[in-house]
Amino acid sequence: MRPAPRPPSAAFALVLFGLLLAVSLAWSAGRAARRIGQAWVHAGESRLEERSRHFGPAYALAIEEIRRTIPPDGVYALVDADADEKGGVLWVRFDLAPRRATYLGFLHDLNRPRTVRQRLVRDARWVIVASAERPPVLYERQAFLAELHAGRVR
Repeated sequence: MRPAPRPPSAAFALVLFGLLLAVSLAWSAGRAARRIGQAWVHAGESRLEERSRHFGPAYALAIEEIRRTIPPDGVYALVDADADEKGGVLWVRFDLAPRRATYLGFLHDLNRPRTVRQRLVRDARWVIVASAERPPVLYERQAFLAELHAGRVR
C-alpha cells in the first residue's frame, strides 16, 4: 500500500519554515559578529569609561562620587525626578549596587515633608534624586528635607 500523498499546504509550510530558518540564522550570525567586534574594541574599559560612553561623562562622574560617599553596606533613599517613569532610578540603583535603596516615589508626589519623613527609613542617611535626563544628585538626609521644604529640589 502506498502512503497517502501530502497536501500541498504541508510542503509549502515546510518550505516557508526552511526559508525563515535560513534568514534568521544569517541575521543572528551577523548580529553576533557585530557584538563580538564591539566587545573587542571596548575590552579593558573601566567602569567610568563604560558609563561615560553609555550615559555621558556628567552621569559617570556623579555615580563615582556617590559610590565614594556611600559605603558598600550603606542605605540610601531614591527619588524619581522625572514626570513619568523613564528608568533613570533603575540605572542609578544598578550602578550603586550593592548599596541598598529605598524607593520614595516621584518627586512631584513628595509635596508634604511629613509624608517624606514617614516613608524614609531610619537607616537611610542619604537621598539621591535621579532623572533619566540629568545626572543624579546626592543629598544628606536633613539637607534633602530642608531643600524639599524650601521647594528647591529638582
